[in-house]
Amino acid sequence: MKKATFLAAAIALLGFTSIDVNAQAPQAAHQAQQQTDNKEKISKEQLPEPVKAVLDHEAYKEWTVGDIFKVKPVEGAANAKTLYEISLTNKEGQTGTILLDETGKDASTEEQL
Repeated sequence: MKKATFLAAAIALLGFTSIDVNAQAPQAAHQAQQQTDNKEKISKEQLPEPVKAVLDHEAYKEWTVGDIFKVKPVEGAANAKTLYEISLTNKEGQTGTILLDETGKDASTEEQL
């Protein structure tokens, strides 16, 4: 009898967990779609001068610029700025991405997206 009660409780718990996961999935998909909608691929020439100056700095001379995305702020976000997501690759094949605001400052620690 105890085994049957335990088994029923375990099945019920699994059922609640799967319902919760399914309820969160559409929200996560919506957020991912919203972030994609706010990204626009641009060229290095389209970057603001302060961002170009950062890429021309000594720290990035060994890196090759790859894809560049202009990330527009989410509608309704307070104090949101346009950001620039820049993919870089060095001669050893290591890759990295930097996130800069319009003034060339590191924006990777700010929650603006």
